[in-house]
Amino acid sequence: MTDSKRPKRGLPPPPAGWKPVPLVCPSCRVQYIPLRPTAGRRVQCRHCRHIWRDTTAAPGDVAGALDAAATAWTQLGSTMLAAADHGSTMGRIAAKHSRAPQPVPGEWVGKRLGKYEVRSVLGLGAMGHVYEAYDEDLQRVVAMKILPRRIDPLHQPLGLKMFLQEARVAAQITHPNVVTVYEVGQQDGIYYFVMERVHGVTLAALIEQSGPLPIYQACYTIAHAAKGLAAGHALGVVHRDVKPGNIMIDTKGRVKVTDFGLANVAGAAGIAELADRTLGTPGWISPEIARGEPPTAASDIYSLGLTLYYALTRDRLIKAKSRSGMIQAQQTAISVTRAQLPAEWPSRLCEILVQCLQADSRHRYQSADLLGTDLLRALVHDDLDRTIELDDSLQQGPRLVPAWLGWTALLLTLGAAVALAALYFSK
Repeated sequence: MTDSKRPKRGLPPPPAGWKPVPLVCPSCRVQYIPLRPTAGRRVQCRHCRHIWRDTTAAPGDVAGALDAAATAWTQLGSTMLAAADHGSTMGRIAAKHSRAPQPVPGEWVGKRLGKYEVRSVLGLGAMGHVYEAYDEDLQRVVAMKILPRRIDPLHQPLGLKMFLQEARVAAQITHPNVVTVYEVGQQDGIYYFVMERVHGVTLAALIEQSGPLPIYQACYTIAHAAKGLAAGHALGVVHRDVKPGNIMIDTKGRVKVTDFGLANVAGAAGIAELADRTLGTPGWISPEIARGEPPTAASDIYSLGLTLYYALTRDRLIKAKSRSGMIQAQQTAISVTRAQLPAEWPSRLCEILVQCLQADSRHRYQSADLLGTDLLRALVHDDLDRTIELDDSLQQGPRLVPAWLGWTALLLTLGAAVALAALYFSK
């Protein structure tokens, strides 16, 4: 097999709608048109062998920000693992996939709740509608979740309890990888809570738009989600609904865990009632939660494993045709083995996934913090940030003079000038 036909391991397929941006080797000036995304990646010129990093990703690209943030981790080395919580701040600002607030008609748009001016709809959900709002006192943009009018606190107290629990639980957790809750309020019987406005998209939306993530991006994302969940676990909070839709990536590549509406809080009154009536999202829960058993931190870790697998493949590990079928499949799920994972995946990544996806919770990671650290170590030591060698087939347009020829011509010219000068002065 020739070099030009050698498969490039670790390269993701081009996402739908992706348009190549020409690359020019800084050394020999040969131009290439990439066939696959190279933003943030190391690339190597086939002609002069020069290696450089492609920094041509357009500003405003969440995928590019995630790429750059994850790439930065591969450069840090194991001595920086203690700063894991802050690694994501190294990403370049990008927002290609970040949707601006849409002026979707909503009953609260243009109105006020407390000190907040409601501006636009960000999302509509069963347990609350999320709006962008403006805090006039602190002069900052925030996100506001409002309990829908159809959930009557008098006749549906469980709905109100779940709504307020999400705010109170999240407010306990102070961590860069968890969405910060600022305030809970009520006005004329309307309940709401205010949180930081995350400019970005969910992991689910990113994968839907761009396809499976490269290995190093997936490891980076799940590692930081694990760090955020670990902060909750330390306070006795089990999320119970970890899934791609509840992990956000902002335009600086930072990862945020959201939606603690189903969380279990150790020792909290009334939580048993919620646990009895809410399972989580079928397809993303652990076997013990599907069986109605008490959740633990290891339950969230199983869900992180399912999410990591989905991020790498855009395919669910557990499938069924109905909600009840999905729950039944999860109740009887068996442990994942190395043989079930793609042979080309790095061995360390597979070991981590296998340990996350054990049917018996006692055999999984018992610490989300350790899981996050192991993923970051894999990211650093397994060289998942692979160099992409640009092919001859990608070359476009006339080739410019290589740099070494330019230097050779310059040296020959200088040599000739020196010789002529010596000859002139010797006369």
